[in-house]
Amino acid sequence: MGLFNRWKPKGKMYSLKCTQCGAGFLSSYSLEAPICPKCLQKTKSLDSTIDHDRTCSKCGATGVIYGKDQCHSCYFGFRKQ
Repeated sequence: MGLFNRWKPKGKMYSLKCTQCGAGFLSSYSLEAPICPKCLQKTKSLDSTIDHDRTCSKCGATGVIYGKDQCHSCYFGFRKQ
């Protein structure tokens, strides 16, 4: 009798299908727009990637967040208006 044979999750578990890739995964939350951990990690890495060829539309600094038109400071509101 192993440890994992006796382990049971507390609360409900939901079987969900990722809206990005279609893979199935388990979650303890009932999500409206489920996204699997693999696709979530890809999305996080794209948000932290900087495109140095473009300039910010607010302040004009070079280096914007990939897929956006603002730099980190303007996008997250670190610069004072």
